[in-house]
Formats: sequence, C-alpha cells, structure tokens
Amino acid sequence: MILTPTEHDMPRAREDVTELLIREAHQSSRRRRLRWIMTALVVIIAASAIFPLIREKSPIRRVSPGATQSREVASAKGGAFVTPRHPYAMAVSPHGSLYVVDSSRDQILRRTGSGKFRVVAGDGRRGFSGDGRRAIHAKINVNVNSGIVIAKNGTAYFADTLNGRVREILPNGVIETVVGGGTNHIGTGKLLARDVSFSKLDTVNDVAIGPSGELYVAAGAVYRLESNGVLQWVVGKSSFPKNWGGVYSNPGAQYDFSQPDRIAFDGKGDLFVASGGGWGLYERKASGKLRFLENFRGDGNFGSLASAPNGTVVLASRFGLFRFGPSTGITSLSGNGTSLNNVLGRMKGQSRENIFIGGDGVAVAPNGTIFIDTNAGNTFTSVTAVLKSTTQGNVNLVWRS
Repeated sequence: MILTPTEHDMPRAREDVTELLIREAHQSSRRRRLRWIMTALVVIIAASAIFPLIREKSPIRRVSPGATQSREVASAKGGAFVTPRHPYAMAVSPHGSLYVVDSSRDQILRRTGSGKFRVVAGDGRRGFSGDGRRAIHAKINVNVNSGIVIAKNGTAYFADTLNGRVREILPNGVIETVVGGGTNHIGTGKLLARDVSFSKLDTVNDVAIGPSGELYVAAGAVYRLESNGVLQWVVGKSSFPKNWGGVYSNPGAQYDFSQPDRIAFDGKGDLFVASGGGWGLYERKASGKLRFLENFRGDGNFGSLASAPNGTVVLASRFGLFRFGPSTGITSLSGNGTSLNNVLGRMKGQSRENIFIGGDGVAVAPNGTIFIDTNAGNTFTSVTAVLKSTTQGNVNLVWRS
C-alpha cells in the first residue's frame, strides 16, 4: 500500500526539506571558510620562509644625506641598562646621544639623557644571528677595531668585524647586514655588497658617512657603497706601505696603505685615513690625490678619527688630540694635563696627550663637544674612562671604571 502525505503533513515535509537545505548551506560555508583558512596558513608559512631570502638579496639602500624624522635607535624599545666594560669606538647621533662599541660585552650601547648606558644591539653572546629582527636579540662579534657611525636619519652602522660584515641598526631597532657575508673577494674592483667576503687580512674596521651621504667602509682598503648596492673600491690596498723606513716618495699613489683602521671626511670631501698597517695618517683629496702626513707617522696602532659638524676632522692618537680643518690647517688640542689628572685621579701620565695613546675612540657632538676614551691598559693610565672636552677646553668625566 502506498502512503501519500496528507495536507496536514505537507507543511512539516516542507520544513524538513528547508532545514536540510539550511544545514547543507551551513556545512558548505564552513567548508569554504576552512579551505580559505588553510590556504591563508599555507601562504603565511611560505612567505615566512621566502621573505628572509628576498631580504637577503635585496639591493642595499644608500644613506640619504637629506633624511628627515631622525630618531634615536631603540629609543622607545631599547634593551637593558648595563655597565660598560671596555668602550672603544664611539659616535654621536644627530640628537647628541653617545653610542659606544663595547668589545668586552659584544654589544652596542647608547648613553641616555640620565647618563646610563642602554643596549641597542647584541645579546652579549659572541656570534652571528638576528638579521631582520630586533638588534638587542642579535649576536654580534666586535673587537677593539670595530667602528661605528650614525647617519642623519638615525640609522647606526657598525663594523661587525669578526663576522666580516657591516651591519645597520635601524631607528625601529631592527638589525640588518648591508655589506659582507658573501663568498667573493673584492680586491680593487667592485661587487654587490652582499656578495663580498672579507678575508682575515681585509679586516672590516670602520665605517663613515661621505660628503653626499654614501656609506664608506674600511676593510683592507676603503670602499664606497653605491646606491645600486654595489661596493666600489676607492683607495688603498698594498702589500706594504711605500713610506716605510724612509721619505714618502709617491704622493699620487693609490696603494700606499694596507690596512685602514679609521676613516673620516672633512667639510671639503677630503678623506682622512688612520692606518696602522700603513703606519701613519693619510689624506685623500676630493680630486683623488693621496698624500702622507709625515709628521703623524704611527706605530702600528695609530688612533681614531671623527668628523666634526664644523667641517673639521679630529684625530686622537699617540701624539695627542688634533683638529684638521680645510681652512685652519692642523691645530693641536693637547694640553691641560692637570685637568685630566684631577678628573681621573689614578692617571699616571704628565700631559694631556698621554691619555690618548692608541686613541681607540673619538667622536664629536653636534654642539662641538669632543668625546674620547682613555684606552685603558697602556703605560700611562690604568683607568677605563670616557671623557668629553667642550669647545672651551673644559674636560669632564662621562664614565669611568
């Protein structure tokens, strides 16, 4: 017998069909959402794996001399406050903050307005890691040769010497490699900056900002980072300096120092090179002519250089503290040894220049204040300290061990 639905049953049947269709619609919608979620997860996972590789090969940005909105590195989200151990190379930001490379800590520190030192790069464990992440969690490998410079936009560049790289700390606190880490030897040619490999003889020692905002690197010779990401040889690269043991004979030569330790530019675009490997101080004119400053022959550990806002270059070396100016020539800033003795107390030297032997760190603030370190461990002082000398010649203690 065939049963047919009665008129009373018809609404219920229609309701059952409707509910079934609604359930199927909901299930279909859930399946679509699930597929979208799974697709999004796959894209995110793939992007997280590919993006670092894209960053690794991306062109290097040229430092812009006209950059605005300068900020301190990690000013808002800096690392812990620490006590310096052996501050060496130094730099001052456009805001006047002092940055130091502390080789004993394997960290980059910034002195805050309260006088404390805050970590801006390095987790304190020697090694290499962290590109693309917060610099305070990265591993760096610096030593007493590692220089640092701050660009106008607030980016800090430093020589990660024992990793054979130049790295940048962006104002947002992120660290990146900009030069080095590759497999090719550059010599006196040019290569993509990230393809370059620096040998043990081509130690990455220092960085400087050129007259047009370019980044310069001292690593066995002096190189310039072009806007297209190419590292271009500029000057230097010899097996041994020609001026060794005698009178300098070839002022136009391009190969008269083998290991630049510190570099800085004056207001005319002349490049100064303090070269331990070249045993002295060199000046490369903007025209390309190279000359050796005979009165500043070094002893293998020449000193440190810093560009000043007034267009001069300051040298801290075993000979004392000097200023080189395009219009003023060479001016001695030494003297006032009594003031330094009073500041340091344990200082054993008899004159101001004794404190600068080695001259591992010197920097000039926007207001003209000169910061110097004492190069602890030399025969004249047992104190590790950072001092500042005002434009009036007053010497004050910034920090001491």
